[in-house]
Amino acid sequence: MEPTDASQESDHSDTPLPKSERHAEAMEQTIEWPIRRFERSCEQSALNDLVVREQRIELVLNGIPVLAMLALPRDVEALALGFLVSEGLWHDREHLPETRFDASAGQVLCTGEFDDDAVEGIHRRWTFGTGCGGGGTARDPSRLAKCRPVSSSVTVRASRLAELGRKFSQLGLLYRMTGGVHACGIANTDDILLFAEDVGRHNAFDKVAGMALQQSIDVSHKIALTTGRLSAEIVSKAVAHGIPILASSSAPSAMGVQWSRRFGLTLVGFLRGKRMNVYTGYQRVTLDDD
Repeated sequence: MEPTDASQESDHSDTPLPKSERHAEAMEQTIEWPIRRFERSCEQSALNDLVVREQRIELVLNGIPVLAMLALPRDVEALALGFLVSEGLWHDREHLPETRFDASAGQVLCTGEFDDDAVEGIHRRWTFGTGCGGGGTARDPSRLAKCRPVSSSVTVRASRLAELGRKFSQLGLLYRMTGGVHACGIANTDDILLFAEDVGRHNAFDKVAGMALQQSIDVSHKIALTTGRLSAEIVSKAVAHGIPILASSSAPSAMGVQWSRRFGLTLVGFLRGKRMNVYTGYQRVTLDDD
C-alpha cells in the first residue's frame, strides 16, 4: 500500500519515504482511514489518510498485572525494561529481568526480583501529568532523591549538537507518514545510536532506554534526544538512567528545569536548526572555538 496524498502532506521533510524494510515495518503501525479534506473552506475532496495504530499493553510482573499503557506494539520488551528502570522498579542493570511480549493478550510478561516498595506503591504514586499515550511517572520528588546526581564530564560542541538534532529529525519515518507520534534517540557525539517512535513521548524514551539496556550500552556519556516537552517526567527518566544531556526541539517546564539543576543534568530546549537554549548544565555544551 502506497502512502496517500493525505499522508504525504504530513511529511515535514523533503526526504522521500524509502522503499525498504523499515518502511514496511512503519506501515504495519498504521491503518488507512477515509477522510474528507477541506481546503480554503470551499473545496472538498475524499481520500484516504494513514493513522497511527496504538494498543493497550499491560505490564505484568511475576504474573500480577501492575498497570496498562497505550503504546505502539513495537519494541515492547525494550519499553518494559526502560520503564522498570525509569520508575525504580528494577535496579540491577547487569542482570535484567526476563521479558516476553504476548501480542494476542496485549501483555508484556516480566519475571524477576522487583523492588517491592516501588511495585506496592506504583498506583498510589502514578502521576498522569503532562504526558500523552497513557504516559506518566511513578516518580515523586522523595523517590527521585534516591537517584544519584549526574556526574559525567562529557561535552558536545553546539554545532555538533545541532547536527545531531538535524539527523534525529530525519529519522522520524512514522511521524512523516502520520504526524501522530513522538520520537526519542540515544546518541554519542558522533551519531545517533538508537531510535524509537511511539504515540507517547514517555514510551518513546523508555523504548530507547530499554534498547540501551538490552545492548549493554553505557549511557552515562550519551545524549538523549526527544521531540516532546522537557517536563519533570522526562527529566526524571533521564536522571534514573544516568544520561547527562537531554535535548529537545520543544520547551521545558519549570519543574523539569528545577529537577535538571538539582541532579546536574544538561537540559537543552528549542533545538532547531543552529539555535538552542541551554537551561542547566551549561558546561557540557561548548562553542566551536573552545
